[in-house]
Amino acid sequence: MSAKERDFASLLDLGSKLGAHSRSERLGLALHSALALVNCEGAAIRSARRQGFERLALGPESPTPRELDAGGDAMARAVAGARGPLRIADLAAEPRFLADACPGVDAGPALFVPLGGRSPSLGYLALYRERGRPPFNVGEARLVTLLSAWTGLALEQLRLTQQVEKLAVTDDLTQVYNYRFLKTALRREVRRAARFSFPLAVVMLDVDNLKGYNDQHGHLRGSFLLKRIAQLLYENLRSFDLIAKYGGDEFTVILPQTTREGAIAVAERLRTAVESTKFPLAPRGAITVSGGVSTFPEDAGDSLGLIRSADRALYRAKRAGRNRTELTIEEDAA
Repeated sequence: MSAKERDFASLLDLGSKLGAHSRSERLGLALHSALALVNCEGAAIRSARRQGFERLALGPESPTPRELDAGGDAMARAVAGARGPLRIADLAAEPRFLADACPGVDAGPALFVPLGGRSPSLGYLALYRERGRPPFNVGEARLVTLLSAWTGLALEQLRLTQQVEKLAVTDDLTQVYNYRFLKTALRREVRRAARFSFPLAVVMLDVDNLKGYNDQHGHLRGSFLLKRIAQLLYENLRSFDLIAKYGGDEFTVILPQTTREGAIAVAERLRTAVESTKFPLAPRGAITVSGGVSTFPEDAGDSLGLIRSADRALYRAKRAGRNRTELTIEEDAA
């Protein structure tokens, strides 16, 4: 197999592998492909959105790429100015670029290529050779440019895919999960709780007197208010809890591995957070939420039953005066 045929085969192999990989895995594959395509001792991908090498691979037999400490920004500016491959014969002779040298490689020839073609906005791919070795030539720069362009497209495709996936499960207004995702997630959590005998709780929350706020200040202001409440609720939950929009002014919170007592504490924390917040065009304490709590398996044995149980408890909280948390009781199910 000729060198050109080998290079072409390597690029095709890279394209066949990246479709189902995460961002970090795609970067790692791109780095290893760069090492396979061009004879060099090190390869790195530098992010344009954060300082430092994002991923690094050392040598053709290097282990999984690892993150490094921050580098400088002189090279990022130089690559942006070049708007194309930037070949440096001896990195050691360029003190302003030494912060972007490759750890473990004695600074020598280097090649920097922006990801995604000519634009450096995604970052750049960097290849390194040991001191004393020949500089990267034009043909190698062109080959790495193809790899960089493909890598940029792969990262952009992943970003767009993730954006579409997020839109499919996110409520447009509040940016928390939507009802569609809530149903799927709750069924999954019920199965997990049943399998491992874990407690599970659901909290239904409803914004009190939102209609009055809308009537007085307009629905646009009411939408902003609902969005701020959703953000406030999210900020007061654990990282593995889940909050979703349930109805016009209702939210549902899924609390994995949470007992009845724990769920009450969470619901009260959320209620207090809303009550103590000063919202636009309303005095502190004027905007409140009511909550209803249900637990698995005490109140229901499936996802639909948990929702219904929590909703009945919420209704009792509304009838009892609002701005309070209620539990499911036996007479609710009667």
